[in-house]
Parts: sequence; C-alpha cells; structure tokens
Amino acid sequence: MKEKNFSIQNIFSKPTPQNGELFETLLKSDEVTIEVIISSDSPEPTLYNQPYDEAVLLISGKATLMIEDREIIINSGDLLHIPANTPHRVLKTEKGTKWLAIHTKGALC
Repeated sequence: MKEKNFSIQNIFSKPTPQNGELFETLLKSDEVTIEVIISSDSPEPTLYNQPYDEAVLLISGKATLMIEDREIIINSGDLLHIPANTPHRVLKTEKGTKWLAIHTKGALC
C-alpha cells in the first residue's frame, strides 16, 4: 500500500511584505489552485480579469476591492465569490491581511 503524504502549513507564520502582496500556492491540481495571500497596507492596484472562478476567504484583516464598478469591503471571516471574467482589483488592505484564494477551472456557482 502506498504511503500517504500529509502536509501542514501555518499561514500565520508567513511574513507580511513591506509593499504589495505575497502570493504562495499551497495546493494545486489540474482543476483547482489554493493559495494564501498576505497583504501589506499598500497593495498594488493590479487589475485582475481571470478566465476562472475565484473564491476568497478573508482570514484576518480588512480589504476594499473594486469589482467591476462597485466598491466592496470585506472583513475577517467573509467569503467572496468572484465569477470568471469579472474585472476586479484590491484598493486597500490593513497591514497583515491574510486571504485564502481558491481558483477553479469549473464554475463554483
């Protein structure tokens, strides 16, 4: 019988960047990518428009996003679904904000 490999990672031990955001892939398959994002208090205003659905769980902190033409504030514990091909960007974050992002090739909803 093949031995199973287990992996434990503590996202609270990840360093907070001085500027921008730190992206680290935790798990990845052909269909799903799960990553942790750690934000400084000055995120890059990158416009994302991905060809896949994304769900983000704000684990700690607070963030303000622009999704299409709508400003949305999310707090610790909030889960946000962003459908594929939806333009969005991060406007503001508290220093040390931690996110769990789940990207899927198939639709989540």
